[in-house]
Amino acid sequence: MTVCACTQTPIDWQDSLLDPIDRQAMEELVSFAPPPIPKDATWILQDGAETPTWSDYVGKVVVVQSWSNTDARSRQIVGATNKAIARTSNPKDVALIMIHTPKGLLSLTKYQSKDPIQFPTIIDTNGELCNQFGFYTDPTNVVINRNGAVQYVGLGMKGLIDAVDTLLDEPYNPELKVEQFIPTTKQTETPVQYPEYSDNFGRATNWQGKRAPTFYVEEWLSSPIEVKDKVRVIEFWATWCAPCRRSIPHLNEWSKHFGDTVAFVGVSNESSSKVQEFMQKTPMEYGVAIDTKAKMKNTLSCSAIPLALVISSDNIVRWQGNPHRLSEATVQQVLSADRGDVVLTKRGRWDTANTVKSEK
Repeated sequence: MTVCACTQTPIDWQDSLLDPIDRQAMEELVSFAPPPIPKDATWILQDGAETPTWSDYVGKVVVVQSWSNTDARSRQIVGATNKAIARTSNPKDVALIMIHTPKGLLSLTKYQSKDPIQFPTIIDTNGELCNQFGFYTDPTNVVINRNGAVQYVGLGMKGLIDAVDTLLDEPYNPELKVEQFIPTTKQTETPVQYPEYSDNFGRATNWQGKRAPTFYVEEWLSSPIEVKDKVRVIEFWATWCAPCRRSIPHLNEWSKHFGDTVAFVGVSNESSSKVQEFMQKTPMEYGVAIDTKAKMKNTLSCSAIPLALVISSDNIVRWQGNPHRLSEATVQQVLSADRGDVVLTKRGRWDTANTVKSEK
């Protein structure tokens, strides 16, 4: 029985943003057939299209891309992946399969109604398929060669083009037998780590890793928010600041998503009347306060807004920078590390017992 002699993904092709834990799990698939698609898998397909199987794609190069509709980078990568494939030497010989992770399933129907998905997409309702691929919250991919074996994993867009072109140049060998991957490594647990400090911490003193300045509110314009002994996101902003205004919808979404587990507070040094007038036209569904003397902002030596701090319950600044660079995944990582959560270091990072089962 002949087995595919596949190679490791070149470093310069790799997506540098991919979590090393996920890359480790994905690399175990190299030279093996992709995990089987569950027979009862939920698909999004174009009208009239039949449900595909991996065997339907033998002879083609296949790109399997993970994503979530709630993550801005994921949404962009869907289109970017298709454009990358279009730039390869023979796009007609390349198939694109999307896998939507369990994250964001409740909002997928609404998203699909506004921006219909154009590619065959598996909806992984319980995380089992993503666990087998090594897909977690970071959008990522694997590339399968013409013989049906995973050959490259965790690629950036330029690396994806190079990988696909390499595989397009390789012939299909009908005599080649590709084995199914069977995990042999033992699952081990490791504590969730706080995210790496941001290199772009704004025009302010870098407080990452230090005890946060004393939280001060002159007046609450929303219902008061309790921040003591909680993970909190503090943003310094102003009504006149266009970038500040653009971050409000994200903070609204995150406040709703995290509920009482994370405190979100926007602090302005403008007058109460000015901010209240703004709030009448722009919904702000999280904590809003004023500090006209800018006590906390001045302690940070903040000279440009917006500026956000993510602070753990022990009052240590775990992330600092422009809120547009802050992701929901980073907030979740701070929360998970704060609670002492653990992850599996090999594979199986989705908790299949607690993921969303339906859109209802």
